[in-house]
Amino acid sequence: MAVGKRTFAFARFLRLAALGLALALLYVLTAVVVAQEPTPEATLYVVQPGDTLFSIAQRFDTTVEALVAANSIADPSLIRVGQKLVIPSPLPESVPAVEQVSQSRIHPVRAGETLPFLAFRYGATVWVLRAVNELGPLAEVRPGQLLEIPPPIAEHPGVPPLPTIMTQPAPGVQGQTMVVKVRGIGPLQLEGLLLDRDLWFIEEGGEYWALVGIGVLTAPGSYSLTLRVTEAESGDRITMQEPVTVTEGGFTTYNIVVPADRQSLLDPALVRAEQARVNAVFAQVSHTRQWNGLFGYPLAGELVTSSPFGQRRSYNGGPVSSYHAGHDYKVDEGTPVLAPMTGTVALAEPLQVRGQAVILDHGLGVMSGFWHLSQIDVQVGQVVGKGQVIGLAGNTGLSTGPHLHWEMRVFGVPVNPLQWTQQEFP
Repeated sequence: MAVGKRTFAFARFLRLAALGLALALLYVLTAVVVAQEPTPEATLYVVQPGDTLFSIAQRFDTTVEALVAANSIADPSLIRVGQKLVIPSPLPESVPAVEQVSQSRIHPVRAGETLPFLAFRYGATVWVLRAVNELGPLAEVRPGQLLEIPPPIAEHPGVPPLPTIMTQPAPGVQGQTMVVKVRGIGPLQLEGLLLDRDLWFIEEGGEYWALVGIGVLTAPGSYSLTLRVTEAESGDRITMQEPVTVTEGGFTTYNIVVPADRQSLLDPALVRAEQARVNAVFAQVSHTRQWNGLFGYPLAGELVTSSPFGQRRSYNGGPVSSYHAGHDYKVDEGTPVLAPMTGTVALAEPLQVRGQAVILDHGLGVMSGFWHLSQIDVQVGQVVGKGQVIGLAGNTGLSTGPHLHWEMRVFGVPVNPLQWTQQEFP
């Protein structure tokens, strides 16, 4: 009987061991299958006539920025028919997510300040300040020590408020100029970041403002405006973040038929070289503001638009390879071109693609350009007043007929010049 029990127990042990070995083998095989499961191949898209990076991004639920990064594209405005693009994984949302950064205030302790004094001033409690800053039981602070100040829990008239932030227009639109205004207590030192561009703040009448050019190819969605403030009186360092919405500009597409004698001006190498020359001028920033009030128009009399700002463009039936960075007016050759606002001549020379060209520097990162002139009547360094003749309209460079191209840039970003004729900045 004892032998039978031992035999039964041994047989049961063998069955359990076999079951365990089978489960282990199944686990190994499953792991191998999972490990060998092929990763999905990247989606490839062949550029078709009329495509732009923006339209492709919308089609595949991604962004222009993601396409540029995935394909190492140097110039987002230049893609060609037949080009193969790697399509990144679809975004969980159709708009860029705003990075969540909480508002914070850092206070440098000054001589004579105690924790109870600071707790009352900022509407907090000694216990909260101790906990937030991991202070010892005696809660002693020393001059120069940096304390994190939490949001007030006991509001009273003496609690210093956070600076206020306002953006105009709101929401922003592709191709528009936006002004960021900040108000606070006493003098402020400001640093800001929006659309991956540093903000340059100017103080006027106790208010601080900065201009931002919203790129034509900026993906619609929500972006973070990050502001870092240092209060001169208290020494407090404040970090704030506000969401800024960008909406579509509603631009059209147009095919330009280039005359045979000017098709050589479409040479990419020539275009890039001249773009570098012009961008170097637009990158200069003078510290004196020369504009005030609304901009005028660069032509007198009745204005006839031949090509609006932001228009997507193809040439000779090819792919949509660029966008219109200015506003074109149909005009007779020899018509006087006027400075829309006071400025200093930053460029006055013949270019190959843009023809005879003039760039005016209006100060603080604001510039305007005038292309395809038949005659230049100003020279570099000359200050011209609003309404002064700077040249004559013409048909030089990459042009299909007499017209004036008027372009404006804010810190190098092309913006719609007509906005400046309708809205005062700041």
